[in-house]
Amino acid sequence: MISLTPAPRAAHAAHPAASRVCRRFMPEAGGMMDAAAYAVAAGVLSAGAAAARAVPRRGPARAPALKFLVLQSPVKVNTTFPAHLLPPVLVPFADAEPSTLVDCGSGSTRALSFKDDGKSHVSWEKSAWRGEPLAIALQDDQKLQSLLDLLCKELPPRGQVLLGATAGVRQALQDGSLKQERLQVFQHALGGRFGSRARFMVLSGEEEARAEWEALQHALDYAPDLDRDLFDGMLSGGGMSCQLAWRGRVTPELFSFRNGVLQPGGLADKANRQKIVGEDLVKELALVRLATKALVAHIPSFKNEQRQGNVALVEWLGLYVAGEPTERDLVMGLGYNKWLTRDQILEAVTSHLGELDADYIQKWEPISRRAAISWVYGIILQTLLEELFDANTNFYCFKGINWSTGHYLMHKEKIATQEPLLQSA
Repeated sequence: MISLTPAPRAAHAAHPAASRVCRRFMPEAGGMMDAAAYAVAAGVLSAGAAAARAVPRRGPARAPALKFLVLQSPVKVNTTFPAHLLPPVLVPFADAEPSTLVDCGSGSTRALSFKDDGKSHVSWEKSAWRGEPLAIALQDDQKLQSLLDLLCKELPPRGQVLLGATAGVRQALQDGSLKQERLQVFQHALGGRFGSRARFMVLSGEEEARAEWEALQHALDYAPDLDRDLFDGMLSGGGMSCQLAWRGRVTPELFSFRNGVLQPGGLADKANRQKIVGEDLVKELALVRLATKALVAHIPSFKNEQRQGNVALVEWLGLYVAGEPTERDLVMGLGYNKWLTRDQILEAVTSHLGELDADYIQKWEPISRRAAISWVYGIILQTLLEELFDANTNFYCFKGINWSTGHYLMHKEKIATQEPLLQSA
């Protein structure tokens, strides 16, 4: 059995177990766990994990300052967001009140409720309900009304509510399929329903990457046998974009690029609406490969060299590699509690894509939406590993790391220091 017993660390001494609530972070056991499960896991683990996790340690942690690089894409898009889309200020969180973040993602809208005692890892509970993706709801009055009704029904009647929209809304604005006036309608409706306790923000790609990076750093502060300085970078993915953070020599660099997984008119969307078989499927997959290579090739500072080091895989990319297949997600199941080399993951991806080829192309079967998403993500992961990282790179899959936690933490810290949340254009 792999050991999960943490070695005593002075950094954890100030965080008594009794102060941790709801869910706790144990990466070796798959990420976030409820308190009872954590206690059981911590009590039965033995001593073999250190060898399983043994990788070269890095030097002292580098400065936390961040450098933002704007990704240039072959597709010309509008990357300027008007100031009215972002909140000028957030009111402080009251200790006794719940704090809720609504993740307006490309696949759905859902909420995370946070509890934060200021002494231990921030805990959260994810909503059991899911609403219409905001990018879709904003284009239909009835769907928008239904989403607002759902939020009013399910969100706490008190406490702060942060609403954050990511790549789904961001790219709809850039492509022109969503008008900025519709966001104003949404903001006005939020004010009418929730008053001043609700704030809405559309994150840029780099802001989304920063939020994920901050969530990772926070988790590592409380992770046994894993430290901030152990990781050189982070790779994440969602339904419409991928993010990349790299620590660099002086400051971390942040990147974001489209992945098209849930893109309207993309393979998954088409598979949901029509039969795609045989030569048509082969052509669609070829387009996915070409588009992915073109976008990856335009990532600044990665053009002329492959990176090596230790990289955290989070969000959908972590799930794709480490998670177990379910009725909803067709993933590879390599596990969350171990280090994986680049070539190990590449071998698994190649095998996985070969199985999809045998099931759909060779058998001339119409591809399902579930299989289409898995195929596109496999191509994306394969391209990223081949183009950006050399064979000496190691990967560690985290469960429970998300941009929502980082977004909450960054807003909380800025409020505490009276730092403005938004720089005027």
